Amino acid sequence: MDFTRRFLFFIYNLIFLILAGAAICAALGWNKPQAYISLALSTPQNRVSVGLVAVVILVLAIVMLANGLRFESKPKSIVVRTALAGDVSITISAVKVIIMKAVRKVEGIREIEPSITNSTEGIKVYLHTAINPEYSVPEMTKDIQTIVKQYLEEIGGLDVAEIKILVDDFNENATGYRGA
Repeated sequence: MDFTRRFLFFIYNLIFLILAGAAICAALGWNKPQAYISLALSTPQNRVSVGLVAVVILVLAIVMLANGLRFESKPKSIVVRTALAGDVSITISAVKVIIMKAVRKVEGIREIEPSITNSTEGIKVYLHTAINPEYSVPEMTKDIQTIVKQYLEEIGGLDVAEIKILVDDFNENATGYRGA
């Protein structure tokens, strides 16, 4: 979910939280919410302001409803080959499985989380890793890049444009793999 949707969702929930709180207070006999509503609707300028806020809330509710009803499309895929008979594609999740299989061959990796994007030059792989602190970072990252590129080209039939690696931490308590 991108920042704009998260922000809209936050505002949407905040507005309805305030409205629900006011309704609960009014139901319990507290007259302050009713007094505020009467004050808000007492003059024509205030009614216009309340109407504009209501329109904004209505538009926000419609946007959130449309986002909630939108169906997920099929998994994103990368075209491996185009031929007369049609395209051959591989899903991003299948590419991640190939990457995880390749990375298991490299000793000293504690965690890895791959991200894949498609470009005109080929796929771009970003690997967020945590490694064992006893291993050499330059040597290990070179091995990771080499073996991941080899697996993606041989097993997946993909063109690899670049492989970027971020070594995040040397957490000695972390075990296993993350992602994929």
